[in-house]
Order: sequence, then structure tokens, then C-alpha cells
Amino acid sequence: MPEPRSVSVTADGLRYTGLEWGPQDGEPIMALHGWLDNALSFSVVAPKLEGCRVVALDLSGQGFSDHRSPDATYHIWDDIPQLLSVADQLGFEKLAVAGHSRGAAIAVLLACALRERCSHLVLLDGMLPHPLEEKNVPSQFEQAQIDHRELSAYRGRIFKDIEEYVAARRRLGFSEQSARLIAPRALVETSDGFRLTHDPRLNHASAIKLTPAMCSAFYSALSAPTLALIAENGLRARAGLADAVESVSEIPNCVVESVPGGHHTHMEEGAERVAERITRFLRSR
Repeated sequence: MPEPRSVSVTADGLRYTGLEWGPQDGEPIMALHGWLDNALSFSVVAPKLEGCRVVALDLSGQGFSDHRSPDATYHIWDDIPQLLSVADQLGFEKLAVAGHSRGAAIAVLLACALRERCSHLVLLDGMLPHPLEEKNVPSQFEQAQIDHRELSAYRGRIFKDIEEYVAARRRLGFSEQSARLIAPRALVETSDGFRLTHDPRLNHASAIKLTPAMCSAFYSALSAPTLALIAENGLRARAGLADAVESVSEIPNCVVESVPGGHHTHMEEGAERVAERITRFLRSR
């Protein structure tokens, strides 16, 4: 597997780290990982995208990127101003945006913000979050306040070794392969063992979530050709998320295709197929 190049860009005082594959003059792709993953989640599929310069970032509060200030939040739109700055600093006049899971939700918003600068949008078993009915907004807001108050009592888990971390990830549905893949940027060694690098606030409820109408408006606003790759045993198989998966059909100029495997198939058994579909999509548009 080709060795990636390290990336580090500071935007609005936040340092974003990441990894980069492919030629410097290749077609630029900004790749955004899923919840509590990191840039290494693209290390299987990125080298297979020939002719592309893939920049996979650790989103704020994850991997080796900076955590946000104590008064800040981790809503899916919070990274957008900094990601726009990162694209400028990398010299990407026009770029494709790819995202997995939570990263796919952020990718939708980023593509809207980039407007004509976004050449292509690729969603890997992800979309905007399951929308919240308006009647449930107060309880959602209240839960966010409870989570924030309880943060002072939080004590992060310490793993005695990487094997214990891998076992914990497997209980969340990861394969052993993918758990080991992201471990180097998910953990930092301390005198007591291995501590997670992500900001615990990423586990908190969002104070505000998008309503069905707001999700539809964002989808309708997208102008870039879009490829949505839906894992056969991914989000669609989860109770209550089938409608959210189908909602990507609202995106104009969107191709929806199934790929084998589970939610993390792009770094597991489906990586070859995912890379082939993305390459074909980029070349045909």
C-alpha cells in the first residue's frame, strides 16, 4: 500500500491534519471521514483512485486535528468555514468532495457552500442526518444541555492496549481489519495506557437538527453530479434509517448504486468495488 503524505493546515486558529495520496497535479478530492473515524479510513480506497490527489482530513476533534474551544459545538455545519479555507490554502480552485457517514452529511453542506467549485460529490453510505420533526425540537435541545452539563464529570476510557480498543470497535460493528486500520490516529499512548484522541463532545446530542423540509432544501440546492454508494448491509439495513437513505434520490443529477458489504465497506471488503465506481463516475462526468 503506498505511503501517504502528511497534511497540516490551520484555519481560523484550528489545525487540521490529514493524509494525502496521488500526484500533486491529480484531480483534487477532499475526503471526509465518518463519526469517530479519521483520515486513515480512506487509506485503502484512496490509493486505488488513479489520477486523483486525495486529501483525507481528520475533522476537528478527531484524529490528530485540534479540538474546538470549550464554548464551541460539533454540529455538522461547524467545520464548513474551515474546510472552505483549507480548500483555498491547498490551491483547489475546483474539487470533488467525498464523505462517509457523518462525513457525507458534512460533504453535502460543503458542496452547497462551494457551489460551482464542487465538481463532483460522492456519498459513501451516508447522507444528511435523519431529520427531526419540529415537535421534537425542544426535547432535542434539552438533551444537548444535559450532555453539556455532564461533561465535567466525564472520564475518558483508557485502553490497556490496542487489542482492547480493537475489541471495543468490533462490538460497534467494525471488522478487526478496519479497527486496526484507524487505530494509529484514534489513540494516543499515555503512562496509563491508550487514550482516545477524539473530543468527547462528539458523543453529545446536537442542540439543533435539520427538519425534513430543510434536508430537502439542501438536497435540491446541489448542482454537482452526485454518486451515492449505498452499502447492502449498511445504513439501509438499520431500523428507522431506510427513509433517510432513500432521500438522496431528491438530489438532482444523482446516481444511486449499491455496493457489497457493511457500513465501512470502503475500508473493508468493498474497497475495490467502491474505488472502481468512483473512478468510473469521475471519468464519465
